[in-house]
Amino acid sequence: MDKSCNVVAPRPSAPDLMLDLLVARGGALPARSLLRAGQLLGLGENTVRVSLSRLLAQGKIDRVGRGSYQALARDSALFQTVDAWRLRESRRLAWQGCWLSVHDAAVMRSDKTQWRRHQLALGLRGFASLQQGLLVRPDNLQGSLEQQRTELLALGLSPKALVFQAADFDEATEQCARSLWNTRSLLSAHRHWLAMLKASHERLSGVPQVIPLASAVRESLLLGRQVIAHLLRDPLLPEELMPSEVRQQLHQSMQSYQRQALRLWLQWLREQEN
Repeated sequence: MDKSCNVVAPRPSAPDLMLDLLVARGGALPARSLLRAGQLLGLGENTVRVSLSRLLAQGKIDRVGRGSYQALARDSALFQTVDAWRLRESRRLAWQGCWLSVHDAAVMRSDKTQWRRHQLALGLRGFASLQQGLLVRPDNLQGSLEQQRTELLALGLSPKALVFQAADFDEATEQCARSLWNTRSLLSAHRHWLAMLKASHERLSGVPQVIPLASAVRESLLLGRQVIAHLLRDPLLPEELMPSEVRQQLHQSMQSYQRQALRLWLQWLREQEN
């Protein structure tokens, strides 16, 4: 594998890589281009072909003509949440001091699959545990209580969980709730990824003199996935709990980086089609 990529990260699974490429393309791609993309990320031909077959069976992609594929519309709440990461910042509202709360003591932990989906929904919405079975987050996101309850259920929250708004905690509980998030660590992570994006953006601007196109493509995919995953897990805390300036800088930098990465991917894909 090419050693000139400067980002060390877990490679995406073959299905995730195929969907990333097809969504980025916005149209059909021949199998040979997908196979070469898999090779670029260290995935064997058989692994890619098996993944394409599974994606076809799951209705996530479609075969176009002979040996070409395209992504199908995906309307799951999880996909929409991931795909709309660019819009997350706009969901934040001024905080009025209330808390969006989830009580999940009745949720069975024995169903591991359901429990993972339940925890994923809570994680994507930035909840933290206040007491055993009680999780909260500042109620500072757009949407009524019913809308937020519906979104959480669509993301995988267990129907046995109670979703409600809480207010007027006693002073000790209020202070405990406000300190649930490690804002110092979160701010440090924002700065880390901001520096990583800046350094990678400069390298990618030097294609092909500074870094080969193939290496730039690989680096942009690996780093972009990590930063987006980090942003999706950010709880979007109100200013009263954590200043948003660095997060907003990271959000804007990632948008610019993704546009640059997409240009490189499309250039690389065109070369693979020739």
